[in-house]
Amino acid sequence: MQFSEWPSLTAQIELADTLYGARENDRIAAWFEQQVERIDDPAFARRFSDHIDLPGIVQGDYNHRHVRVGGRHLLGGIRFYGQDITRPFVEVFAHDFDTWETLGDCVAAEWRNFNPRHMRILAVSDTVLPPAAMVDMSIYAARYRDMGAPDGHVSLAAFGSAEEAVAMVAERYADTRRRNPVLAQNVSAANTGDLHIWHRKGQALAIRATVDGVTTTVGLLAIAPGAIAWIDGDQINEEVVATASNGRGFASCAQRAWARLPGMDRDRLLIGTIHRLNTASRRTAISAGRRAVMDYVFLPLT
Repeated sequence: MQFSEWPSLTAQIELADTLYGARENDRIAAWFEQQVERIDDPAFARRFSDHIDLPGIVQGDYNHRHVRVGGRHLLGGIRFYGQDITRPFVEVFAHDFDTWETLGDCVAAEWRNFNPRHMRILAVSDTVLPPAAMVDMSIYAARYRDMGAPDGHVSLAAFGSAEEAVAMVAERYADTRRRNPVLAQNVSAANTGDLHIWHRKGQALAIRATVDGVTTTVGLLAIAPGAIAWIDGDQINEEVVATASNGRGFASCAQRAWARLPGMDRDRLLIGTIHRLNTASRRTAISAGRRAVMDYVFLPLT
């Protein structure tokens, strides 16, 4: 199977040309090949079967599937939202169906033993979708050279210890649970182990802001090389601003300050996912100069 033979990937191929240059599609090819390899990869299936015991489900059911129905094809796999086995959905990576309804019918029938209520697709952000579609989260991206200039009142510095970084993240998410429990159910804090690694590598930095001549730590920004689907670059893995300092643009200024750090490849992308309910992070991304390039979208199954 060649990725270029799947009509649903045409818009993504065009986006890759925009982000990385004409005919720069090795990233999509590698990502697509990984999804295909998971059709017959027992180790991948064990990521699910070693921790999940569902009635009527065997290990191979967790592998990806290349489904052929009525001359149409799709490549997809079962997933669980937030690792919650009561919230199964089917990730559709590629297909050549001509309507969303027939695609949904095929998905519902093929994975009926999981009883999924939704399928999820990855669509370029200007894709026309049916009214029932619901964005799960969006991928925001920008080249460093296209981001705005930093605010001289905001800077980035190392934390004194990893524990300081861990405490700041824990405090901010605890406050989110109190103030916005719905959002808290759909976003999760970076784990302690990752924060320690990022701190050691200089990838988790304190956001320092100067207000009325006084400089204090107001947040944390953790960025490391990564990839979301086939889009690679420097990925925002965690970003928090203390509640008392919200609404002053510190997070946006911190992203712009990162983009101007010495030694940065000006053509490299700063990427990250933002949940649909996280309006503050969307405003931050847009203010920093990043834009939504693709959306993970849920479509209901009947």
